[in-house]
Amino acid sequence: MNYNHNLIFKSNKKELEMNDKTDIKVIDIQGIEASSYTINTAQSEQDGSTVTSVKIEAREITITGDIEKNESELVNREKLIRFFNPKQEGEIIITRNNISRKIQYRVSSLDFITNKMYECIDFTLVLESTEEPYFSDAKNSGNYLTAVSPQFTFPLIISPTKIMGYRTFKPVMPLVNDGDKETGIEIIVTAKRGKMDNIKLILNNNEYIKVNVTLNQWDELRINTNPRKKSVMLNGVNIINKIDRNSTFFNLKIGKNILKYECENGNTNIDIDVQFYRKYLGV
Repeated sequence: MNYNHNLIFKSNKKELEMNDKTDIKVIDIQGIEASSYTINTAQSEQDGSTVTSVKIEAREITITGDIEKNESELVNREKLIRFFNPKQEGEIIITRNNISRKIQYRVSSLDFITNKMYECIDFTLVLESTEEPYFSDAKNSGNYLTAVSPQFTFPLIISPTKIMGYRTFKPVMPLVNDGDKETGIEIIVTAKRGKMDNIKLILNNNEYIKVNVTLNQWDELRINTNPRKKSVMLNGVNIINKIDRNSTFFNLKIGKNILKYECENGNTNIDIDVQFYRKYLGV
């Protein structure tokens, strides 16, 4: 099968695209399949050893390509050098036969191969994903725990008192994580219709996170359970000290999960937006 790759790099508020139609072309890409891993074992009285843990190692992605031989050749070479600054982190979105996934990276090296005068300039770019070797969805998954249901009839007659829709409340929502690993979640609570007190979010009737805080109208509470990003913010201010001491920054298990919420007052005053990115071993 002929695999077509489209690469979009994002770094320092700039973007760079590579594919077989751009001036900077992709010849080959390695390291986007399953990353290497280490199996740790301990001695056992039985035959063999006991597996104590499995660690996914840092990922290295190697891209070889060339620069089209045209009037922009030297400009594109300079663009590559400037874009892949080793002091700046970046994100790469890889689309392989209509499947798009992204990963964070740091630049390990960028080397140009000396060619004959009338040939294209070849290059080799090596990227490292050390803190998070998993790929994730290019776009977030998620849903709303509250929604507006349309209420139209035809022929449509609009009057100042006409109700255009009504709000339905879903205190329980299924979330499906069909990736290759547990993943964190971001929950955005907005008090659009009035005050709300002390929200509690429960995952799979097991783990929960409770924030003992009052939201006034238009206040926004953001809860992030992702590793290295764990936070509880009210209108941009850190209030992690307001969580119940038995709270946990839970992850979505692989498969179907059930998220529900409770609050002491004002449960119909809030909108809840749930966002998460599934994680994958490769593209």
